[in-house]
Order: sequence, then structure tokens, then C-alpha cells
Amino acid sequence: MVAKIEMDLYKANKLLEINKMLTQSLQLNEILHNVIQAACELVEVADVIIIYLYDEETKSLRFAKGEGVNEEALARVAFAEGESITGKVFVHQQSKLFTSRVEIEQHMENMTEENAHFYYEGVQQRSVKSTFCVPILNKDRCLGVVVVNNYKQDSIFTAEDMNVIEVVAGQSAIAIDNAKVYEHLQQKNLLLEKSISIHNTFYQLIIEGRGIETVLSLLERMIGSSVSYHDYLDETEEEYPFPIRRGLDTLGFLSLGQPFKDFSEMEKITIEQASLSIALELIKENALYEKEIHFREQVFNHLLEGISGRELDAALHYVNWRTDTRIQCLIIEGNQKPLWNVEQLIEKEKLVKSVEQTLRSERLDPLIFARAYQLILILPTSPDYTAQELLSKIRQLWLRNSDIVFGIGRETTIQELSLSYKEASRSVGYAKRYHIPVVEYSMLGLERLLYEVDQELLERFMNDKLRLLQTADSTLIHTLKLFIQFNKNQKQTAKELHIHPNTLYYRLKKVEELLEIDFANEKDWIDFVVAFRIYVELNEK
Repeated sequence: MVAKIEMDLYKANKLLEINKMLTQSLQLNEILHNVIQAACELVEVADVIIIYLYDEETKSLRFAKGEGVNEEALARVAFAEGESITGKVFVHQQSKLFTSRVEIEQHMENMTEENAHFYYEGVQQRSVKSTFCVPILNKDRCLGVVVVNNYKQDSIFTAEDMNVIEVVAGQSAIAIDNAKVYEHLQQKNLLLEKSISIHNTFYQLIIEGRGIETVLSLLERMIGSSVSYHDYLDETEEEYPFPIRRGLDTLGFLSLGQPFKDFSEMEKITIEQASLSIALELIKENALYEKEIHFREQVFNHLLEGISGRELDAALHYVNWRTDTRIQCLIIEGNQKPLWNVEQLIEKEKLVKSVEQTLRSERLDPLIFARAYQLILILPTSPDYTAQELLSKIRQLWLRNSDIVFGIGRETTIQELSLSYKEASRSVGYAKRYHIPVVEYSMLGLERLLYEVDQELLERFMNDKLRLLQTADSTLIHTLKLFIQFNKNQKQTAKELHIHPNTLYYRLKKVEELLEIDFANEKDWIDFVVAFRIYVELNEK
């Protein structure tokens, strides 16, 4: 009786001593060591003591500390929630005592083959005679479990043994939680320090003007993986893309040798810092290129004004043209929406650059700039290419966007640049109006006159020739449209209108009577067609 009292006092004092030690440390390894040592002293018949802690990242219970085990083997064990005795106690958050080998084996039978292999290797292939498992709880949250095994044949654990370890586990829970928070903060602080150091390293390269290639070369060495930079994402690329962003703008992509998620935490930080430095370089380059585009527009405006002498020589030297160079204006515009996202202005500069690179690859010296929502190209003519051939190369840049229109002015001298520019402007306007992808001014017919002639004169001519027809119903107007379209072919017109030929005949006669003309008379017919085209043009704007 006296011996039991003395043992109880010893255990009580030991528990107080353990509690004091646990509250004085923030080092997880030291806390776990103290728990193991306390369990060894408080449970006399314990052969093996193991602490498993829950890993939030892998969602499994991993070996943290042990006594009487092969730690290297147990480190490869990862119990899922509900797997073996360890996983079951973790899920139910209730201690469990086993004194029967049969019962123990039943509760361990759902252990995976891999975990079983390394577990038994860790406990030296011994069969457990008695065991208990205690959850490490802090505010109803289970941090892990303590497992105590007995392999001796002459003794087994009691409920009292388990209760003592429950007290130790309860004391250690807060200490373990605090230590993990402290460890997490230390890791974060270390990562932050390294991140700042890496940022400064890459940033210094940009400040020194070493360029993107130097940053990529250093990044490859730091992460041990191939890296390349691309202006845009090519779906055929086999590498793994990492976007380089500035706010909403995606400035480009890093092609990595493996998925970003597969890199270590430090490697991820290195990639992110490299991308930030590259973004700074791209923003700087873009700002310079934007000024370059603005200067090109100024050169264009000077050429439109018809400059001469030294000013003309300077402008021609800038664009690498001669005084006898012949040029042609091409305007590109979105039909229903802008060519570039107006909220991501860098897209405009990237678009100008891509068109310029395409043309320069054909050994041309174009003058390219953006004005409002248009892309304006002044192309020096070449015996090697027609405007249409160059256009087909440029259109490759918009293969996924069919909502683009192109207007082409005629070939002119540099002194007549304004003429080609006006023609290209009218062509792109016509293309947008009639939803035609490409309009070349030289190919337009009557439309050219409609653009060139004063509108008041056009309206007077139309009114003189059509008179009462302008108040006719839409059915009659539609009939005349088709009649002109099919070049006075009454049979084809009636078929298209789904009416009897006689009905068409009466409609046409009615028009002839209204206008006092004869469609069989060539002059009457030509005047009527021109006037009607003006009518359609003015009324369908």
C-alpha cells in the first residue's frame, strides 16, 4: 500500500515536472523528446513508444519521434485517417487499450501493404502483446497520437497506464501546437528573407541592364531546370507555362521543364521573383516602344503635310526609304470590337511588334503605328511581294479572330501618301459597313464615286432620278435590289422572290410608270442603277 502511494506521488511529481518542461520550450523536437522520456519513466512495461503527428499537406499521420524503434523505417510510414489502430484513434479522438493479440491484429488488418512493410521493419518484426493509443488533443482538434507497445509475455498494460499517458498527451498538446506555429513562423521568416535576397539578386541584374536572358540563365541554375521566355502562349509547346503578370496584364510566359506545383517552396519563390524582375524589364521595354510608336506617328503626320528639304531627308532616313520609294497604306481595324483589349494597353505594343517582326522577316522597312483603335501600316512596295501577299502573311497573326477588317489604299509616291491613306481609310470603312474582310480601294467600282462625290450632289441626282420611288414600300425596294443583282434576269429574280413571273412583271411596270423610264433603254437603266445604288448607300448607313 505504501509502495503504491509512493508511486502515485512519484507520478504526480513527474507530471508536474513534465508540464513545466513542456511550457518552457518552443522547439518541437525537444517537446517530443520530453514526452517520450516521460512515457518511458511513467509506464514501466513499455517496450516501444511512438508519436505520430498529423500532416495537413499529405492528410496523413507521419512518424515524429520514437523510442525502441527503427526511426528510418518508420519515417516512411504514412497512415491515412482510419487506417490501423493509429488512424482509428485519430478519427474517433478516444484512447484505446488492447490486451489481446487477436484484437490488435484485427484493428491493424486494414493497414496498406506498404505501410505494413515499413511499420514491421520499424518495430523489428515483433508482434505486439499489449498496446494502447492516446490522441493528442487541443481544443477538440487532434494533432496526432501517442502509441505505447509492449512485446513482453509476462506483463500487459493497464487502464491506469493509459490514463497517465493521456495526461502527458494533454499537457503536450498545447506545447506541440505552439511549437508548430513557431516553426511555421520561422520557416515563413526564413523564406521571406531568402525571397528578399533572391529578389534583390534578380532586380540588380535588371538595374544593371543585363537583360532577360541573364535572368533566365541565373534562374535555370538556381532551380536546376530549363526555362525559356515567350511573348505569347503557344499551345503546341510541350513545356509548362508560368504567366508573367502585371495587374490584369499578362506580359508573357516562362516555359518550365516541369509543372510549377512540382517545384519546392524555395524554387517556387525563385521562379516568382524571376518573373517579377522580367516583368519590370518588359514594362521598361514596353514604355520605350510606346514612345517609339508615338514618334512614328509624328513622322507619318509630317509626311502627310508634304514636307521637303532636310525635314524630308530626316524622315526618309528614319524609315530607311529613298525619295523615289513607292508606298501603299494598309489599315487594320476590329469590326465589332477593338483589335486589342483597351484595359490591357501592353497588348497594343505587343501587336504592333508582332506585325513589324512579320514584315521585317520579309526584308521590308515598314512604318507601323497605332492611332485610336486602328493599326496603320505604310508599306514600301517591293517587286517580290504584292500587297495581297503581304496581307496574307499578316493575317496569320489573327487566325483565331475572324472579326478583323483590312483596308488597302493604292500604290503612290511618298509625296502622295495622304491619298493612299485616305483610300485605305475609306476601304476599311466600306469593309466594316458591309462586313467584308479585305477591301482594296483600287478594286472598288461605283463605291469609289460615292465616297468621292459631294453628298449633296449625290442626293440631288438621286432625287431627280427616283422621285416618287423613294416613298415606295419595302417589298418593291427589295424587288428592285434583286432585279439589279441578277442583271435584269426576270426568271431568276422571280424565283428568288418566290413569286410568279407575272407578279414581277407588274411590279417592274409600276416602277417604270412611276419614274417615266424604260428599263430596256440603256441610258435609263444606267441612270436608274446609279441612282438606286446611291439610295441604298444613303438609306442603309
